[in-house]
Amino acid sequence: MKRKSVVGRVLQKLVLVLIGCSALLACQKSKQQGAVVYSFDDQYIDEWYKQRDLFNQYNIKATFFINRPQNLSTDQVARLKQLEADGHEIACHGLNHRNVVDFKDSPDVLINSEIIPAIKILADYGFEIRSFAHPFGKSLPEIDTLLLDQFGYLRKATYNIKDTTIDYYDDIFATKNNYRITSSMGIDTNYNISLQNFETGLLRAKEKNEVLILHAHRIDRSLTNYSISPDYLEETFKLCRKHNIRSLRISDLETFFISD
Repeated sequence: MKRKSVVGRVLQKLVLVLIGCSALLACQKSKQQGAVVYSFDDQYIDEWYKQRDLFNQYNIKATFFINRPQNLSTDQVARLKQLEADGHEIACHGLNHRNVVDFKDSPDVLINSEIIPAIKILADYGFEIRSFAHPFGKSLPEIDTLLLDQFGYLRKATYNIKDTTIDYYDDIFATKNNYRITSSMGIDTNYNISLQNFETGLLRAKEKNEVLILHAHRIDRSLTNYSISPDYLEETFKLCRKHNIRSLRISDLETFFISD
């Protein structure tokens, strides 16, 4: 009788262990459901800063790529510091916004004249710089090789010129095997990405556990080129919430995929 009782307890514990393992595997399988990176380029710091409440409301953590850091005012640096304190990433967009494809000198000259000085200025302000976005979105392999000695992550740009939905563009989705050099889809007013089109990108990211990379510039209601309306931006945030798509900074990509 005593032996049966012991066997029963062992079987009971074994069942509990199996249930626990099953639940853990299910949890691990569902814990990642894709993600999105919102990035903003250039020096529209005042406009970005005005949207702090909007970012915080939807728990969006963006990456702000700064060009011409030598021209930043004291107030702009302070606002960038506050954005960083909110959980956003401050990153590099070059010293003078030079198109690397049109640069006439050697790649080494480019790095020493356009990249390292920009990193130093931003570092002197107290920012830890981990990511770089190519001005005008274009690059060359030999330049990217050198840039990866300076940054953990590089971002290029893709434009919706094929009159199709953005889920078609493989290069704007970071994957477990390709996340250090990515491209991004522009979502400013002039790119004319409908919310329905935007949602196709989120659904692909969710289905394949990829990260959709996006970029924009000035946040305001001017509806001019290289601006994005805060109303449109909020609607995209709502879609992320609807589909349980988390927001990442560019520098979070490795952690996201390693933890998968």
